[in-house]
Amino acid sequence: MAKKWLKIVYTEKNPAKLKLHYKSWAKEYDKDLTDWGYAYPKRLKDIILSKKIKISKKANILDAGCGTGLVAEELSKLDYKNLTGLDNSKEMLELAKSKKIFKKLVCQSLNKKTTLKSNQFDLIICTGVLTAGHVGPGAIKELLRVTKKNGYLILSISETIFKKLGFDTELANRSNEYTPLYISRPFLALPRHNSSAKNKIYILRKS
Repeated sequence: MAKKWLKIVYTEKNPAKLKLHYKSWAKEYDKDLTDWGYAYPKRLKDIILSKKIKISKKANILDAGCGTGLVAEELSKLDYKNLTGLDNSKEMLELAKSKKIFKKLVCQSLNKKTTLKSNQFDLIICTGVLTAGHVGPGAIKELLRVTKKNGYLILSISETIFKKLGFDTELANRSNEYTPLYISRPFLALPRHNSSAKNKIYILRKS
């Protein structure tokens, strides 16, 4: 069943059913992604250590679509402690909570305006979320809203839906709200899984 989960969650168009899929997958999620070579934790670590962005250890950081906290764990290891996690799956957040790396966890969808206050985060990470069946381009407006002026956003966007779902248009329409700092080459988020999509990482700085 493990191999099928990726196809199931990325082809599901019903948000309620998607939540049920993640509820069923939650306990095996970390193991499966690790087995499939989940690329985002290392890529985030490399970005931080390469000093492509300048973030203090006291920075207020949001992991938007944090899941079980696999990516945020890398930040915690680098001694970033002021972490907030947001995800639409209660079961995923329960596992994230058990890791004791987040100061706050919020169960909400990025497809709607959240209850998070505007202009509060120094850094927002949103990886593996802006993709088929999950979160659409409208989330970019919301992520920019909650980022501080001169704060950073690290976003991964699936290549297969970048133009198809209008991420290119949304980024172009909001180009006066941010400065693009870096765009990665396409890479497989899960290199040991035959259904993995190619993604790019975008680093933006809010104007």
